[in-house]
Amino acid sequence: METSIVKNVVQVGEWNGMNKQKVTLANGKELTFLSKGDFKAAIGDNINYEITNAQYSTAKLLGKADVPGQKPAGNSDVQLSIMRQTCIKASAEFNAQRSVGIEDVISDAEIMLNWIIS
Repeated sequence: METSIVKNVVQVGEWNGMNKQKVTLANGKELTFLSKGDFKAAIGDNINYEITNAQYSTAKLLGKADVPGQKPAGNSDVQLSIMRQTCIKASAEFNAQRSVGIEDVISDAEIMLNWIIS
């Protein structure tokens, strides 16, 4: 498996009922991918791929690569909100029998959230 950033995508025809795209990557490679419909990555996306035939420069897209520090796509704000709520509830229950201030409850919740995210 290799990883690189998509720099350019050009539709170059069809083969066996699939669309054929010539994809230029940041690592200098120009590879041909087959797909049903459009190529599943956009310019600027970091992708994982596997070279299937070095002689013909063909490859298979394995998916988008995770970029450290980048938020996941989709409803990440909703997921983060759910995790934060769960952590604050757990922290409040944990600290219920202790005489601590709200700052300690929030601090413990942040520690829990950071542990989940990392």
